[in-house]
Amino acid sequence: MKNCITLFIFFFCINFLFAQEEHLNTTQNDTLKILSWNIHMLPYFFVFTKSKKRKRSKLLINEFNTRDYNILVLQETFHRKIRNRIKRKVKKKYPYAYGPPNKKYFRLQTNSGLLVLSDRPLIFKKSIRFSESLSWDNRMARKGAMLMQGEFNGNIFQIINTHTEGSPAYINNSQFHEIYDGLIRPYSYEKIPQIICGDFNCSRKNDEQFSQLFKLLDLKSPQEQTDHRYGEKNKLMKDGVDHIFIRKNNSNVEVTANRKLLFGFDWTFSKKKIFGKTVGYSDHYPIDIHLVFH
Repeated sequence: MKNCITLFIFFFCINFLFAQEEHLNTTQNDTLKILSWNIHMLPYFFVFTKSKKRKRSKLLINEFNTRDYNILVLQETFHRKIRNRIKRKVKKKYPYAYGPPNKKYFRLQTNSGLLVLSDRPLIFKKSIRFSESLSWDNRMARKGAMLMQGEFNGNIFQIINTHTEGSPAYINNSQFHEIYDGLIRPYSYEKIPQIICGDFNCSRKNDEQFSQLFKLLDLKSPQEQTDHRYGEKNKLMKDGVDHIFIRKNNSNVEVTANRKLLFGFDWTFSKKKIFGKTVGYSDHYPIDIHLVFH
């Protein structure tokens, strides 16, 4: 009798552990996880040696390989050698790479710096280059936006990666307008969510411009866009310029997390640029979004 009770308890525990593991695997497999990050890898002709591109790239590669994201949406991947190194070192986990668009060979101008790395095949739908730009570095960068489409557990979704100029406000608003007219509106379909990621150079501190961003991209109010849960160390800028927005388009998708994060050590804007003390992984914070399709 005692042996029977022992066996019963043993098999009950085994079944419970298997059930828990199956539940965790199901939960993880049902969540699409996207990371967006301006990684500050400027091109060759910006000789900022103290930004430590090579050292930072090693840390970024480690983060990308150890974290459980499905798709990486990156900005400022201008530096060709660093970009190719990242693609090569994470290829086992993210075998599909798209971008950067707006390349021009044999010209002084570089590309858009936009790169998407994915663990699943995506469809490159369209890219645009912004028609208006004022600052010299933005004209050299050929900034714009790119639209990808993918499938997750039988559900179609779209991702837009962008990097806009910032100031003056009318230029940034013009670029928001081009994103909507060129990528959002023509490819907007019922039941297909559109996830808009990137460096918008637009902060919540500027209420007027932030409202224009939501109006021009035809988004819901900021309160409906984020759950305001901020990252792992809770010391991040609440008013940053990097964002992930979603147009659900009456789809069955639920946002379970939309966070700003801090990987490694922080970047401090000071005269002394010392790697590991004042120079962190990037001068921008990564952000992520977790989506569950019901």
